[in-house]
Amino acid sequence: MGNLITRSFKLTITVDPKYHPKIIGRKGAIITQIRNDHDVNIQFPEKNDENQDQITITGYEQNTMAARDAIQAIVDELEEMISEDITLDSRVHARIIGARGKGIRKIMDEFKVDLRFPQSGAADPNLVTVTGRPEQVDEAIDHLLNLEEEYMADVVENESKQAFLKPRGGASVGEEPRGESKGFVVREAPWTTCSEKAPDMSSSEDFPSFGAPVAQKASPWGPKRF
Repeated sequence: MGNLITRSFKLTITVDPKYHPKIIGRKGAIITQIRNDHDVNIQFPEKNDENQDQITITGYEQNTMAARDAIQAIVDELEEMISEDITLDSRVHARIIGARGKGIRKIMDEFKVDLRFPQSGAADPNLVTVTGRPEQVDEAIDHLLNLEEEYMADVVENESKQAFLKPRGGASVGEEPRGESKGFVVREAPWTTCSEKAPDMSSSEDFPSFGAPVAQKASPWGPKRF
């Protein structure tokens, strides 16, 4: 019976509720680890509790203290973190994020930072937020700005290609009112550039027409099969 009493030692720790999700972790992974490591029960506040910042740890006294230290260590690290906003041209976002978010995940893992890109329709479509420990945030920002410079060169090149291919003057040419979409087409740039890998199969004469306006209505597939 004495065993039960010693195992029911209760310890309460005060933690800002904004850190609770980070202590719980994805799918509860972090809190489960702490529970298992220290053989304790950890209770987060219910929605209607008046003390939303209280986390209760129950178990052997020694274990509850060790679990408390583990939680405190996470909080200390979170409190050191900063968030910085940077301006990255929205035309390169899709490239930085990469297919299925591969690019952004690589950066987040490498620099141990969190990256937030603007939602569509955001007030500032170029605003990106970088969160992490100060030195890692600085490194991640340098990396992002270098990527922006690299990708912008492509974007500018594509834009001038588009401009060059547009018939000069007469805006009345068939579907030319499209010309008013001030560089909007560039939003697609990150994807269209992927298709640069496609033309090689259809012989070199495909290149001159690469990226040309949709004017030639002949299906590119039909006659081209050799």
